[in-house]
Amino acid sequence: MDHNYWNVDDFLADSQKLPCTFNVDVPNMGQIQSNEERDIKALSRVELPFWLAELMALNNIVSINKPKSFSTRVKAALDATPTSVQLRHQNIHWYALGARLAQLMDDDDTEMQVLSKAYIGRIAQIFQQSQHLSSLSSGTTTAAADGDQRGFASAQAIAAMVSDGPTLGMSAGNAMSAEITEFLQGMEESERVLLRNGQDGARMMKDFLAGNH
Repeated sequence: MDHNYWNVDDFLADSQKLPCTFNVDVPNMGQIQSNEERDIKALSRVELPFWLAELMALNNIVSINKPKSFSTRVKAALDATPTSVQLRHQNIHWYALGARLAQLMDDDDTEMQVLSKAYIGRIAQIFQQSQHLSSLSSGTTTAAADGDQRGFASAQAIAAMVSDGPTLGMSAGNAMSAEITEFLQGMEESERVLLRNGQDGARMMKDFLAGNH
């Protein structure tokens, strides 16, 4: 399997738990079930970390059941309105886990298409909000001795905006709609990175055009 040990997303995906069904009896492994049973019986359902579930699935010891975060209901919601789904509530590393999981599924092409379609359906909103938040935070950023202070303050502003709850955007003096608030709060981790990178890119472009370089 194509897996980069040093990739942070892969590492985090490995720690995510997956619902599994044992295909065979496994002696002396009852502790995995957190009960008093000494052995694991066939058809027992247990949640296992991805790295262990993957190894056992490849050896046909378990069958991996699709997590709720990739259920038909979630896919239908993404198909209808991609930006309405709070992916962070499904899984904080939804894309990374989905990509790793797709490689274990028989219909891996279909699963990857789901991830790709979700990403394409949400990226425009992420870009738009990164530019909007850049214009809001740039007005509140003050000069500092440290040359990186502006970028640091900018990142702090973004962090606050995606966690302030009902007051999202108010700290910048410009209230956002409930729909945008919900979208920003529901972005999973890699989307938040994109948002911050987009905002930093917009700030650097403004500095360049203003001759501040």
